[in-house]
Amino acid sequence: MPRNFILILVIITIFSAAVRLFRINEPARYYFDEVYHVVTARAFAQNNPAAYDPFAPPPEEGTAYDWLHPPLAKLIQASSIKLLGDKPVAWRLPSAIFGTALILATAILATVMFGKKAGIFAGLILAFENLTLVMSRITMNDIFIAFFSVCAFIFAAMYSKKQKFIWLFSSSVFLGLAVASKWTGAYALLIVLAFVFLERIRNQKSLIPLLTIAIVPFFIYLASYGQFWLQGHSAMQFIDLHKQIWWYQNRSDLAHPYGTTALFCTPKGLDGPKSWCPWIFDIKGVYFSFETYGPKNGYIYALGNPLIFWAGVISISYLIGKLISERKRELILVLAGYFIFWLPWIFTPRLLFLYHYLPSLPFLAIAVGILLKDIWETKYKFLTVLAILIFAAAFFYFYPITSGFPINPQVLEKIMWLETWR
Repeated sequence: MPRNFILILVIITIFSAAVRLFRINEPARYYFDEVYHVVTARAFAQNNPAAYDPFAPPPEEGTAYDWLHPPLAKLIQASSIKLLGDKPVAWRLPSAIFGTALILATAILATVMFGKKAGIFAGLILAFENLTLVMSRITMNDIFIAFFSVCAFIFAAMYSKKQKFIWLFSSSVFLGLAVASKWTGAYALLIVLAFVFLERIRNQKSLIPLLTIAIVPFFIYLASYGQFWLQGHSAMQFIDLHKQIWWYQNRSDLAHPYGTTALFCTPKGLDGPKSWCPWIFDIKGVYFSFETYGPKNGYIYALGNPLIFWAGVISISYLIGKLISERKRELILVLAGYFIFWLPWIFTPRLLFLYHYLPSLPFLAIAVGILLKDIWETKYKFLTVLAILIFAAAFFYFYPITSGFPINPQVLEKIMWLETWR
């Protein structure tokens, strides 16, 4: 298998791109948070300063500008609109590109740390993961922060092996891009900073290079607001904007029928009744879109591949045991990457959704990949093949309701295994 490593990665990448691009122009309207992200990306493309104004009136009925997050992801989407025109395929194409690249990046990260077999298996697992698919086909910023974070981890892992400054600097650049896409990129920055700090301590070397991890992302974050500065906004307006962002991100009065925290379903807000539905078990997805196509309907649920989610819980537990017995720092990096993107949300002051778990999924895929690699290297190799085939079958089983593909309404009843998915 390692001899065909590049070929297998190419096949995985082509497959991932194909399932993301297929009918990506449907629905031919805004859906879910596109009512915020598309109109903001369009405003960026038009150099409209209203996109940075928390008090600007809605550009269209039922929409609002997304000033709640840093602008990088929306600037990338705005570039697509400028190049291809203001249409659904242009809105969503960047997400499809970065979603495909995320799978390749995950395979590379696993390869750097655990070898080619783990890389191939991790790439396959993420390629067959449905929540990752959904977030690769919508105009939102979550897929960008996931991609940039994984790239930052790749270069951090390379730095731990070679101790070359270029790897440290590259990791810092991607950390900056992650934070400039969404504030949760700061979680990746925290883990990489701690990882590199321990590396420097272990090798009894200067801690000065750690400043790179703090300084470079800070300036990239500021640069991501380049359009804001060029429009003539002041430093005080920048500070005021961030005060508004902080205020909104800490609101506790929001409610949504598909709202969750990392552990509970909270359909009536954080102060309302709660029920147990941890993200890790894929208990509560998010209903994104409904479209009619004659006698058939197109549904888009932000729902994970349940078999991969459930296998991921087993694999993460396996990795914890493996860490206790082997004490490899690469295992620490994977587990830290997995837990940092969802454990802090347990203490969130605001409403969340299942897709906030997305940045953890590449690390979950690596964990499953490691387990499958270890099984592959035993006499039970066939179990690895069987597991991948089952994951692939589940992916295609749930593909219609995670891609908006038209199906008969009766089919939906068979696909919705859990009552909580509805």
